[in-house]
Amino acid sequence: MIKNNIRPRASSERLDKLAILENQTNLEWIMKNSQMLELKSNIRMIPKDSLSINIHVPEHEGVATIWSDNWFGQKKISQFRGLLIYDNQFCLVLNDCFIEKKRYQSSHFRAYYLKLINQTGQLVLIFSHPLSLKQWNNCIKKFCKRNNFNKKFKVVELICQNFYLIQHKKQKSLLTTQAINLASIQNNDQAELLDNYLKILRNSQISNYIQTIGVFEDKQMLFIVCKYFKGNSLDQYFNQSKKQYFTQQQIATICISILLALRSLSDEELFHGKISCENIICYSNLKTQFGTYLINSHYKFYNQNTLSMYKQSTPNYLIAPEIQDGINPSTQTDIYQLGVILGLITFFNYTKPFNIDYFNNQADKLMQLILEQEKLITKQKFSQDYPQLFSISQLDLIKRMIQPNPNLRISINDALKHVWLINNKEKKIQKFITKQMALPSLRTIIEIKDSECDIKKTINNFSEENIQFGKYGQDPNSLFALLKQKKKINSETFVDSNDEDENVLNDKIEKLNQQNNLVPSFNDHCFMYQSRWI
Repeated sequence: MIKNNIRPRASSERLDKLAILENQTNLEWIMKNSQMLELKSNIRMIPKDSLSINIHVPEHEGVATIWSDNWFGQKKISQFRGLLIYDNQFCLVLNDCFIEKKRYQSSHFRAYYLKLINQTGQLVLIFSHPLSLKQWNNCIKKFCKRNNFNKKFKVVELICQNFYLIQHKKQKSLLTTQAINLASIQNNDQAELLDNYLKILRNSQISNYIQTIGVFEDKQMLFIVCKYFKGNSLDQYFNQSKKQYFTQQQIATICISILLALRSLSDEELFHGKISCENIICYSNLKTQFGTYLINSHYKFYNQNTLSMYKQSTPNYLIAPEIQDGINPSTQTDIYQLGVILGLITFFNYTKPFNIDYFNNQADKLMQLILEQEKLITKQKFSQDYPQLFSISQLDLIKRMIQPNPNLRISINDALKHVWLINNKEKKIQKFITKQMALPSLRTIIEIKDSECDIKKTINNFSEENIQFGKYGQDPNSLFALLKQKKKINSETFVDSNDEDENVLNDKIEKLNQQNNLVPSFNDHCFMYQSRWI
């Protein structure tokens, strides 16, 4: 999908001026300096012509000096979403790369450079001006991984499962991070799910996902740093609150937020794949009193083999009828899952725990319950058994979402126009409205992975002996044993000057999790944890 793309004027003018400065500077002294051999580039890239993408206007473009075995000089570079385009001929997938920012300075010479490193080698972008380094670092670092989390941040407290409140050590600003144990990634399919999840988080066109600032990988831990919020997953809310119920507006807000997320995913030719109570975060922050985020997407390209794995890793109550017939997951199956979740909330009354047993039992008779309650409401006899059932139009929306026939199931746009949501729409619901840009769909970027026949993904080197991504039952002590064993990071990349002991992070996480019996992972939630709800 190609959208109108207008490059920001300020960015364009700035990069054009910096390109002129770079053209006026001679960096050939680098080749004569034996200490500069680390600046040679040897990475393998994908030919641009092999990709089925049409880039009208890059998001950023300029020049950088490149030193390779058969070339030293300036090359044109441009950035388009998660791609770095080199000399208008080759592409590098930034999502697979670690980024390092460094400089060389002597009495006579100075140079500034960015290293992009993956399993095939490194690409070094050399600049003569510090502003060029700063500008390009800001352009591409959000798409890359970094490795200095414990030097930049300290953990303040546990928010909910897998999410921590953190503080930037230098700026003192509060942020939130999702912590993922990479030991739970066992095979390439699970690695692909995580890889695609990171691409979705980095796509500014997709709304109502956590607003990602950067991704840090240290040993067997992945930290997704995002803007500050506090909240709880849907299942934790009901299991930890003292018989508190959602208001009608709050339920409508949850539904609308997820539908908006699904619509933005659909615009990018994507889907979520596993809308469950564990993957819905009800949050609050400085701007929003009550909002909803989606997390942990299960998007990938499915075939007969991977579809069977999808069925095994997805609870039965969330599997749409067409999946059983061999149809791949889509936004239509997302609608079905959202309808089931909405039904489980509507008919929950604390007589049973809000857990997998309740989900399986209630989902089987959901349509029957809806029809029974519709008859009672028609006779003006409201049941007192379901405090979160408010109107017959609420039941109508659920019924149309869980319609077994996908061709008759309500669409995303029609659901957003449903009378129950219109009447109960939260006035202050947060919408992330971004400027339209001429971008191909994110699915096109993800498809690049299929073209990388000779390039191994960075994340695929995790041991096959590790715990399976989709299984329950992690050892609470194993994760923090890994953190304790981490050696001091020697790289000076992105390091802020700070005298604090870097082991404070590990001790803090371990202390928090001993108190809350929590293990960060990308696995399904299987235990009930104590956390603070705001």
